[in-house]
Amino acid sequence: MKKYMSVLMAAIVLTSMAGCSGRGSDLPLTEVVDVDDGSSATTAPDAGKTNVGKDIVDDGEGGTTRIDISAEKEYSAADEDGGIFDFFGFADAADEAVEFSADYAVAESPTAAAAGGAMDSIGGCVVDTDEWIEPEVIQPQAGLLTGGEWNDNDNWHDWVSLYQTHEDWNEYRELWRVEFDGRIAVKVTTDDGTPVEGAAVLSEEFAAVTDNKGMAYIFFDDENAPESVTVTYKDIEKVLDASVDTELECTLGNLALSNEKFLDLLLMVDTTGSMSDELMYLQTELRDVVERVSAENANLPIRLSVNFYRDVGDEYIVREYPFTFNLDDSVDFIMAQDANGGGDTPEAVHTALDSAIKGHDWDDSAVKLMFLVLDAPPHADEQIIDEVNSLTALAAEQGIRIIPVASSGVDKATEYLLRTMAFTTGGTYTFLTDHSGIGNSHIEPTIGDYEVEKLNDMMVRIIGGYLE
Repeated sequence: MKKYMSVLMAAIVLTSMAGCSGRGSDLPLTEVVDVDDGSSATTAPDAGKTNVGKDIVDDGEGGTTRIDISAEKEYSAADEDGGIFDFFGFADAADEAVEFSADYAVAESPTAAAAGGAMDSIGGCVVDTDEWIEPEVIQPQAGLLTGGEWNDNDNWHDWVSLYQTHEDWNEYRELWRVEFDGRIAVKVTTDDGTPVEGAAVLSEEFAAVTDNKGMAYIFFDDENAPESVTVTYKDIEKVLDASVDTELECTLGNLALSNEKFLDLLLMVDTTGSMSDELMYLQTELRDVVERVSAENANLPIRLSVNFYRDVGDEYIVREYPFTFNLDDSVDFIMAQDANGGGDTPEAVHTALDSAIKGHDWDDSAVKLMFLVLDAPPHADEQIIDEVNSLTALAAEQGIRIIPVASSGVDKATEYLLRTMAFTTGGTYTFLTDHSGIGNSHIEPTIGDYEVEKLNDMMVRIIGGYLE
């Protein structure tokens, strides 16, 4: 993925959507000097492009401060007015504030000076103004990020219709080797209609576990539609005829069900460089979610596992932490992470899933929820894709609900894959939106009407919905 900047930079967000522009030929910058080794690079307002750097020096107040950031891409040095155009952005007049934007990136190490003017050295943008314009700094706090939710199992006919109305949906199905066309929804209850949670629902090709509403979903391709579905709960087994209807109900008798619940909550977070535009905010949101779920369920045993992943060749592929009742330590793990690595768009999603599903000791009797926070797909290698599909099916068999949190950078093909992972496991699809004004742009998902919520509130609500 593109390594736009370090987590340190993600904390600074400016107030408007203007670009960084100098005043054309009035801009006096001719030289960029590396303060570390004395080397220099020459540029001018009409140079077209320039290299600026990794060790950025802020001399806006006469001093110097090094800020270590990294990226891959040169940026344009000339905007339409002939001024320096920069991805971070300050203004050429004291009354013009400029918004942070990560459209461009930096490559080397400069400081610069404009005769009689101030300098935005944080991004390398020099402006012809006598005043240094201080940005508005928004400290990350819970409740800033916004998101939405869409549950395809609750809107199954809408999902199926997309194959007829959106040709790209068929392309995505082929790309991700999704091998099912149909679904059987099974509701399992006692004789008095009480939902039975934790019942196994099986066909020859697929297995699922009922949730707290007694629902489980069996998926199949048209050539292998199951004739029957088997429901097992403790020592009870019932076989349902699936040859006629795809909406089945199963009653297991006059059972006395336990009200005792446990929660295993696993967070798996992409920490590659492209997540830097939102990671600091996500860390604060996730900490708030953990603390609120714990406070609102004081009598509920909760085990938490926080995990982070990148890609092959990075500092780590998966940084694992086992399930623990010590939520404070887990929160500390969340806050200690930064964004780095990646280098290309796909990441080691398959390795992250393998760790989450096979590498953790999920409690069989627990409500099992896995939030997968990411902005990029797995590598589009057939073997990797098949592994992702196999792991998703294994999660469904074990009753692990995958709940993706799609961040900036997710494209339509990735949205398709994440939604299949969610509904296959009885999870739900969630996504960040542009309403917060934080981070890079987010695609509008191909769904019906949805409510924009604060991300932390939405996650707490979703977790609570599985615990009712």
